[in-house]
Amino acid sequence: MGWNKREPVSNLVVLGDDEGQTEKVAGLLMSTKQDNMYPARMNYELVQKSGESIWLAGSASIGRQLGPTDVGKFVKCRFTGWGKSKNGKFKEIEVIVWDGEVTADMKAWPRWAEVAKNPGAAGVPTAPVEDYPEQAPDDDDLPF
Repeated sequence: MGWNKREPVSNLVVLGDDEGQTEKVAGLLMSTKQDNMYPARMNYELVQKSGESIWLAGSASIGRQLGPTDVGKFVKCRFTGWGKSKNGKFKEIEVIVWDGEVTADMKAWPRWAEVAKNPGAAGVPTAPVEDYPEQAPDDDDLPF
């Protein structure tokens, strides 16, 4: 063990309504990683249709809905507003995970083959597609 240079994450996406934040993001969940600065928080690598990887900054809301077992699945996350709790306000994030049959368009997604080799990766449906809620609107980046 020795010195290890840590690079700041330059492609970190934060969901919210503040300046510089994004309302929604979607992609193929490639990996999860503990945040170096906030160890209680996980960050999520999402592969875009272009092949670019972006990192979604985790939050309490996302962490309760998305985890390492979702790696290999297509996900959509959207900031829906502010909730209130006894500890103050929090970001409400809608998380939608594709658990249906994987289509040919999904299999053509960049890095799909890499993640599909892992046991438990996407492609193993847990219920018929018609049992899932309608997907969030305006997500042109995903093939479904």
